[in-house]
Amino acid sequence: MGSKREAVFRFMFWVLVGTVVPVEGNMCLKPEFYQNMRIGKKLSGAPMVFHQAGGLLDCYRQCGFYSLCQSFNYDVETHQCELLALNNSITEPVVNNIIMDVPHRHGQLFGSCENHLCPNNTVCRVEGPNHSCVVVGCHGYPDIQNVNITSFEVKSLWLFDETVLYACDTGYYPSLNATCSMSGTWAPFECLPFSGCEKRSMCGGDATAEGEYWFFSGTLGAWVKTYCNSLSHAKYITLYHINTFSTPIFVKDPITCAQVLADPALPEMGYTNFPKARVNSFQRIIVNNFRYSNSNFTKQNFGSAGDCVDNDVNDTNSDCGLIGRFVINTNGTGLRIKSPVTWETWGIGGRVGNITRSQDGHRIEGYCGSVVGCGGCQPTKLLIELDPNYTPPLDSATLIQCKTLGNWN
Repeated sequence: MGSKREAVFRFMFWVLVGTVVPVEGNMCLKPEFYQNMRIGKKLSGAPMVFHQAGGLLDCYRQCGFYSLCQSFNYDVETHQCELLALNNSITEPVVNNIIMDVPHRHGQLFGSCENHLCPNNTVCRVEGPNHSCVVVGCHGYPDIQNVNITSFEVKSLWLFDETVLYACDTGYYPSLNATCSMSGTWAPFECLPFSGCEKRSMCGGDATAEGEYWFFSGTLGAWVKTYCNSLSHAKYITLYHINTFSTPIFVKDPITCAQVLADPALPEMGYTNFPKARVNSFQRIIVNNFRYSNSNFTKQNFGSAGDCVDNDVNDTNSDCGLIGRFVINTNGTGLRIKSPVTWETWGIGGRVGNITRSQDGHRIEGYCGSVVGCGGCQPTKLLIELDPNYTPPLDSATLIQCKTLGNWN
């Protein structure tokens, strides 16, 4: 280890006395110059610029041309010069490396760029008695809503055509790639909220898997927990309680009100449970989508119910109760059915019976049926709204983080 350290010192001496660097007048480096030197260590952090230097002084000089540069790593064997926009004490041991801070710009080394005030995304160029500031990249982050500031701060200087991979906050995607343009500014883009299952494939990662996601509903003005399947772009809400709809397989005697098992069941009869319900643009529940449903006999639409009367007895004035039943329960979804919702009749002799709604609006239960033949009730529209008293936990669904791919439709 000692021989390597001595070799480094000998090489440093050769570098300091032998490097050709353009200067004005006689160059005399003050002792303070060497006080900023640390030998056998390397600063941690992402370099903003790599430079193949002609020596230690050349590396020092290149750093001074950048307003952002505060220090550099110099490899005495490869002459690799890493310019850094930081000055900290986080280092790692590297035998052949030299660290130097650049607190001041020595006039003899920088000429007309001494004490230059070039913008942070430029480099100073000596032009005789004058200097120019040449744009070399982008610095900072664009002033737009929902931009991911942390991603832009990964690098202090982004070179032309470099793209920020995660330009927007989690839950948002960029309308265009966040790319550093030749003008030294970020190409214009917006951070748009993920609004539906069809947007998941726009970004890299595993956000195309079937499961629960957070999407922003412009209609509701809020983030909604939504279930996406892997076969289509349809949006569903998971229902955590029983949602059941029936036209029972019993025929009512309109005189005695006795219920007799229908054998075979009539075409209208059946039972359906919905563990999930499809929604249309976060505005309403689609009542006849059975992708996630369990049925016995004929499928029943979401929100519908009915029953059948024995047509052999023609008594339309029967006082028998209606046995078709529906239960809607959105508790735990963060949504509820808008109030008021109206039901209309279907079939022959359809009637709307007693319909009740819980005080919190989560649960709606109703009885419907017919006084002759088969009939019942169905909702005109099951419009949905936010539940003002409950929002599902954030960790109960995926908030998509968008990795820019640059292929937008």
